[in-house]
Formats: sequence, structure tokens, C-alpha cells
Amino acid sequence: MTAPDPNAQVVFVGYNAAYLRAIDGKVPSGSVVVIEEPDIIRKRELQDAASRFDCLERIVAAGYQQSSEALDLAAGLAAERPVAAVVPGLEYAVPAAAALAEKLGLPGATEEAAQALRDKARLREVSAAGGVRNPRWREVFGPEDILEFAGDGPVVVKPANRQASVGVQLLDSVDAEGAALAWERTSSASEYEQVPDRELRWRFLAEERLQGPEFSIEALVRDGEVVFENVTAKSVIEGPHPVELGHLLPAPLDDDTQAAFATAIRRLVAATGFRTGILHAEWILTEEGPTLVECAGRCPGDYLIDLVDLAYDTKIRLTLIDLLAGRPVSLPSAARRTSAIRFLAAEPGTVTEVSGLETAKGLPGVHDAEVDVVVGQEVRPWASSWDRAGHVIATGPDAAGTLRRVLDADAAIRIATD
Repeated sequence: MTAPDPNAQVVFVGYNAAYLRAIDGKVPSGSVVVIEEPDIIRKRELQDAASRFDCLERIVAAGYQQSSEALDLAAGLAAERPVAAVVPGLEYAVPAAAALAEKLGLPGATEEAAQALRDKARLREVSAAGGVRNPRWREVFGPEDILEFAGDGPVVVKPANRQASVGVQLLDSVDAEGAALAWERTSSASEYEQVPDRELRWRFLAEERLQGPEFSIEALVRDGEVVFENVTAKSVIEGPHPVELGHLLPAPLDDDTQAAFATAIRRLVAATGFRTGILHAEWILTEEGPTLVECAGRCPGDYLIDLVDLAYDTKIRLTLIDLLAGRPVSLPSAARRTSAIRFLAAEPGTVTEVSGLETAKGLPGVHDAEVDVVVGQEVRPWASSWDRAGHVIATGPDAAGTLRRVLDADAAIRIATD
């Protein structure tokens, strides 16, 4: 991997503290500029964020969520200092980052691919046309559409252009009352700190509810060619909200299933016209084969990049910058170990005690354990990824051993609620 050009800057669209923390000290001082929504800077108190990371020179306030304002900064940014790469820091930043990269003549997803990745209805259309297996679906505009689509069968109701499982609901069956409630919950889902205050346009889908184990593929792509791929097995909680409970990678798969996923991700790349960057595609393995759930064009959340780095001895965030800068990269073809994460849960209520964290950290193979709630804080039922109470991460020589280690660490931590 070549070293970053000390005279060039890397522009992130969307503030991602985990990404900045991972590259801090590994890229030149002051070489990163972040574009963030003014409302989000205020809500997340990011005015002094540049003082938190040596690599971060400044945050520039500009709209990018369903806005072209950030694109207007291109000429000014390039005039101040050469731009080496444009990185989408967050889900809602993917289209703006792709457009900015194109305007600056840099590698990226392409605007067309980015728009498809940010809208599940559009993604369904283009991926199906390219031979990717999709569930039956339709856009919905109210409870009557949900009821008509579902009939007597199970259904998924979800936003087409949100993130983090926000507003997603799994319904075993639908009647008029259930359809009305599903529509109200899906259409009113909010993310106060993640979106600007101005009115945004949301779309909604009803989809056939698929049966089978869930997986994701994390892939790096250069000029339309997959240069690295990993398949992750994931588990979700039971009930109407499919929030991820844990991830294990690489997934223990037989050769035929591994080949089926490899074919599926390449069809998806070709269908969307995705050129350069990272993809996080989620699938359900049905009897017919991998069926697409959704796909993101940025680094995945849920610590998946950290799990990939642990399993493959990589530095994916740095590698992605090199890819988007057009620099050569070197990537492993196989994992050296397995890694897993388990998210901590607690009974809804007010936290009265947290114990066992240090015990969990001391268990074999445990790399990280964090509790994100404190005594006196309210714990809500899981409706999205934002509701989880913490996590544990472990590694091991094989899938079974790693899973056992991460579950032991999970069991060691107790979050008591009243």
C-alpha cells in the first residue's frame, strides 16, 4: 500500500468518528476535511471535532442529504489543496460523495450507482434487470397498499431510503388494523441526530417476507472488478423489528454456497454499474439461492470493518482511501482466523446496575467489550440499531470456537434494569 500524498487532502462526506479514529496517526496530520450538515454539526456538537483527531483539519458545513449544496464546494476544495479521494462517511452521504468524486475526476461509485444504492426501490429494479434474485415487492403510499400487497401472507414493510433498520417491520400477517399500525410506525420513524431539520423525502416499500439464514457480503471493487470479498453470517432478534444481534465472519459455507454468493455480488456490481469503492450487500439464502435484501455503498456499521480487519489482518479503511485515490492496493485472498460480535441487550426499563465488563474483557479471545448505557439511563425495546446497549468482539481459530467465545463474553456482562 502506497503512502498518502502529504500534500493532498481526503474529503469525507459525513462525519464518521469510528473511521477517523481508525486512521488517525496513520494518515498525515490535517489531511482530512469533513463535509457535514449544519444541523447535524449543531445536534452532535461537532463544532470542535477537529481538536479530537490529528488527521482532521476542519469540518465544512454544507448540505448533502438530498441536496447538491456539497457539490458546489468542489472547485473551492480543489483550489485550496489537491483532493486525493472522496470518501462516503455515512449512509446518507453516498450519492453526494459519488457526485463530488465525479466532478473532481476521481474514482468512485458513479452517481447512477450511488442513487440506486440509496433507494431500495431503484435497487430492486436495476438489480433484477441484471439477473440478481429479488423478493416480490412494490412501493406503498399508505396502509391500503400494504394490505393489498400482503394478502394473507407475511410481509416486510420498510422505508426505501433510510438506514440502520429504522422503520423496518416484519409482519406474520396483515389485517386492516395491522396495516394501519405498520404504516404509522414505518412512516413516522425518526433519527433526530442523523438527519437535518429540513423536510426530506422518504419512500416506502412492502416486500415478500423471505425465509432462510441471513448473510452479508463486504466487497472492495476497483473499476467494476471485485478485488476483495468476505461473506458474514448474521443473526437478528426475533419479532417485528429485524435488528442485528450478532455477526460471524468468514461465514462457514460449503463450496457451492460460497460460489453462489461470489456470483451474486458480481452480478450486483455489474447491474448497478458500480465502479470503485466498497459494498455491503445483505442477502437471505433461500432455497433458490442468495436473494438480495439491500446494499450500501459505504463502510458498514456494526463494527464489521473491525471484524474484517481482525480476521484478514487488513486495514480496510486505509485501503478504501487508497482505492478511491487510484493507488495500488494489496489484499489477502483468505482469512487467517474468524471473528465475531455480539450486541448486548437488557430488559426495557431504567438501568440500575452494570457488572461483569472487566470479566468479559479478560476472557480468551476477547478483543473488545463495551457497555453503552449507564446507571439511570432508560433502555428501550429494540426497534433499530440505535437501541442496543453495547457489544463484545472475539476471535478464534474457527467459527464454532469464536462463536462460543463471544457468547461467553456476552453472558459475563449483566445490565440490570428496573
